[in-house]
Amino acid sequence: MRHADLVRVQSSGCLAHVRALLSSLYPALRRVGEYVLERPGEVIALPIQELAERIGVSEATIVRFTQAVGYSGLRAFKLALVGERAAPAVDIFHEEVRLEDDPLTVSRKVLRSDIQAIADTLAMLETQQLEPALDALHRAQRIEVYGVGSSAPIAVDAYYRLLKIGLPVAVVTDAHMMAVSAASLTPRDVAFIVSHTGRTTETLNAAAKAAEAGATVISLSSHRQTPLDQYATIRLVTADRETAFRTEAMASRIAHLSLIDALCVNLAIRGLDSATAAMERSSTIIEERRVRPR
Repeated sequence: MRHADLVRVQSSGCLAHVRALLSSLYPALRRVGEYVLERPGEVIALPIQELAERIGVSEATIVRFTQAVGYSGLRAFKLALVGERAAPAVDIFHEEVRLEDDPLTVSRKVLRSDIQAIADTLAMLETQQLEPALDALHRAQRIEVYGVGSSAPIAVDAYYRLLKIGLPVAVVTDAHMMAVSAASLTPRDVAFIVSHTGRTTETLNAAAKAAEAGATVISLSSHRQTPLDQYATIRLVTADRETAFRTEAMASRIAHLSLIDALCVNLAIRGLDSATAAMERSSTIIEERRVRPR
């Protein structure tokens, strides 16, 4: 294996955080964010005056950008970037797919992008959101999982995993039924909403009705500061890596599935006895459906 092919990933979360916030920023701040993602080395090296000239914004806009993404100013942001770039293999997997690439090269680039998305998601995980999400799911009398479009398969997978560990869960991927289901929830229930963008009309409608009913709303998205946030009690955010010929929504699936997997393992540990019994029942039933070798 060539040195460049070694799978080594690490992320401090700075660039992943910028990427997650990018779509919610005002145009001038977004321009700074795009420059940061494209040329982090220049952002570290250049004084603010030259950096502002290259981006085509004011120095004040650069400072406002760093504050908008959670830092006290440009100096603090540069220090975070330095730490991220000093980590081994940061961003080495985000390679654009080219028309001239052979099938193996394309496959390597896509899989490396997925690996990096998981590493970035790990760096972005926040205890103050993860723990309440686990508490709510563990205590819920009823869990309804919602998702439409490209998020629907993720919602179904979440339902299947939660069901296997014995939790009271259902899944709805039809827009009309999502609204009906959400309106019937109670304060003892959880609406677990999967939405890559956090901006889908059908999903927002279900979230609004669940919140109005008093249910705990857990959102799983790839972006921060979305319209879905106004209804979510608990917000879980993952990272993703878009490549040419592959949209963000497709790339986000890996990170979403991985975080759901982490949630389910945590929940199984919390209710170990009941989860073990439920998994054994599931395994027995599934085994009955398998063709045995002769």
